[in-house]
Amino acid sequence: MSKKIDLSRREFLLNSTLLSAAGTVAAPFALNLFSMNVAAASTFTSDYKALVCIFLAGGNDHNNMVLATDTPSWTGYQAARNIGGGASIALPLANLQTLSVTKNDFVGARTFALHPNMAQMKNLFEAGRAAIIANVGPLIGPIADKVAYKTSQKPNNLFSHSDQTSQWQSTDPSKKNNGWGGRMSDLIKTSNSSQNFSCLSLSGNTAFLAGETINQYQINANGSPVAVSGFNNLFGTSGNFVQPIITTPTSGNLFEIEHAAITQRAINAQTSLTNVLSLTATNSSNPSSIVPAPSQYQNPNLAPGTLSNNGLANQLKTVARIIAGRNTLGAHRQVFYVTIGGFDTHDGQAIGQADLMARLSHAIDYFDTTLKTLGDTTNSTVSDMSSSVTTFTASDFGRTFTSNGDGTDHGWGAHHFVVGGAVKGKDIYGSFPMTAVTKTSTGIDNPLDVGSGNFIPQVSVDQYAATLAKWFGLNPTTEIPLVFPNLANFPIKDLGFML
Repeated sequence: MSKKIDLSRREFLLNSTLLSAAGTVAAPFALNLFSMNVAAASTFTSDYKALVCIFLAGGNDHNNMVLATDTPSWTGYQAARNIGGGASIALPLANLQTLSVTKNDFVGARTFALHPNMAQMKNLFEAGRAAIIANVGPLIGPIADKVAYKTSQKPNNLFSHSDQTSQWQSTDPSKKNNGWGGRMSDLIKTSNSSQNFSCLSLSGNTAFLAGETINQYQINANGSPVAVSGFNNLFGTSGNFVQPIITTPTSGNLFEIEHAAITQRAINAQTSLTNVLSLTATNSSNPSSIVPAPSQYQNPNLAPGTLSNNGLANQLKTVARIIAGRNTLGAHRQVFYVTIGGFDTHDGQAIGQADLMARLSHAIDYFDTTLKTLGDTTNSTVSDMSSSVTTFTASDFGRTFTSNGDGTDHGWGAHHFVVGGAVKGKDIYGSFPMTAVTKTSTGIDNPLDVGSGNFIPQVSVDQYAATLAKWFGLNPTTEIPLVFPNLANFPIKDLGFML
């Protein structure tokens, strides 16, 4: 089915500005991106796919989330994390959630497990619905070992929260103000009848969802659309009275015309999304569209039976409610962004991360279960949407393999989860690093350790993201290179973890 190309005034002005700002050197790339946007507008996608990014804010200690448990690995793990004097962040081997990896291609037939509080993630992995991507991080090009590290071009300001978050979410140093989630949506934006709902954040403004032509739509933590500021009580008058004033231009001024158009679109979007969220509320009159509330989870630091609400699960509930309204909203491709904070565990890690892992595992399992029997706001059907939605984790960076006594410090590469019915699960992708810290006195030399157990990533964010982008529907030859310019530096473009 084809759809007529209708470039709005705003798109024309914005793209014209981008082209003029790009300059003579960057103009060919900008022109190419603009032409790709137009080309993508000619195809209307009839199926539905969504990507959901769960950002672990603060830098997750992946070394206590996914663990290598074979004897050599476990010996190195204990040596790095038991520093003596009673201080330790090492987890007990007997408490771990043991994994059955489908194809163990790692040297020495290594074995693996998850944090003790991730029983739900273990079940998803064993069911083939979750995969682990090992040692992922921002890279400009491959860095084979610490010898190459000395002379290789590296991302700016490694181990910095803000800089590494920016590079994770953008992947393109020349475009720090937009991210690969937004740039993907730029290219296939007219798959959606309303482009307002292409990129949706439940965690405030994020560079990840900012495109060159696509703007992210923000939703409050309670699931309410962010309203046009002051609209319902402007100068003491009602919104219905004010709306014609602020949405009707009174002159031929292009900026006034465009401002009125943008305001009208914002009001329309707020109305549409509010309607969808009302239809998917738990007290909805349409039972097939009800999205169940998340069950409470057991905080491992509280007494057994003392249950707590899970804020991450509540965010994912809102995502599920919007996906249930996909047909009402005319959405065929969507990217969502949710966050869970508290991962900057310089101290108190044993207690803090235990709760974080429990919340993450519980929330992902709730979301996966909900997607299997998701209603539709346009009719009474219930569909299994779990193969149409892929959830993945990201974080500022990993953390050091060594302990500082009560926690860990900023690192680089980290392990991540990808979950959904379209995932080739029950496997670990990438190169799982040697779990040992270089130490001259013992003769141990870890080729990826650049100090304190900071491991050089062997999978780039570009490769990780490009694999998701291909499943999402971007053309590997013409579109993916535009979103991920560094991908050309890596021999493997698709990591193979998606069907």
